[in-house]
Amino acid sequence: MPYLRINDIELYYEEAGNGVPILLAHGGFSDISEWEHQVSPLATNYRVIRYDRRGCGRSTPKDVENQPDLWIEDQRALIEGLKLDRPVIGGVSYGGMLLLEFLLKYPSYCRAAVIVSATARGVTGRVVFPDRRSELNHIATPTLVVQGSQDTHFSVDHGKEIADSLPNARFAVLDGGHTINNQCVTEFNRTMLDFLLDVAE
Repeated sequence: MPYLRINDIELYYEEAGNGVPILLAHGGFSDISEWEHQVSPLATNYRVIRYDRRGCGRSTPKDVENQPDLWIEDQRALIEGLKLDRPVIGGVSYGGMLLLEFLLKYPSYCRAAVIVSATARGVTGRVVFPDRRSELNHIATPTLVVQGSQDTHFSVDHGKEIADSLPNARFAVLDGGHTINNQCVTEFNRTMLDFLLDVAE
């Protein structure tokens, strides 16, 4: 099984397809399966890489510190370790919030972004994300923001706020709840592929 060692962490990842790289980050403390329905459609024309964040899925060890600052550096190291040339980066929920943090720190590492079921207003709890609303206008990366019409975690206005604040973004609302990429699969895949035709060729 493919792992990339980053200091004391072994990050598990899977690849499919060839072409412009697309790196996909999952939400919560789940695993790469959150992007399962996107792999085959994307891999027809792109190199698709999914990874389990530190402490999640098949990444080891399990008892590790989890903070956005560490996730940012893990993602940077993964891009460098796999020699990904300015990948498109997608993130769902926590992965989408991680992506906002990443774009603010390492914008040159990403050619385009897909932010799904996320918020820029900050979250508290097991992991703390800061409120980034006042900084979104600094992110020039072409970005697709997708929100579910019935998302009870982050309602449509969270996604609209992100898209309206980014200087180069488009916004899509699909019929469903949180992690909309798994609930409205056909329409989500079509929306993402249409975006990629404009930014990843």
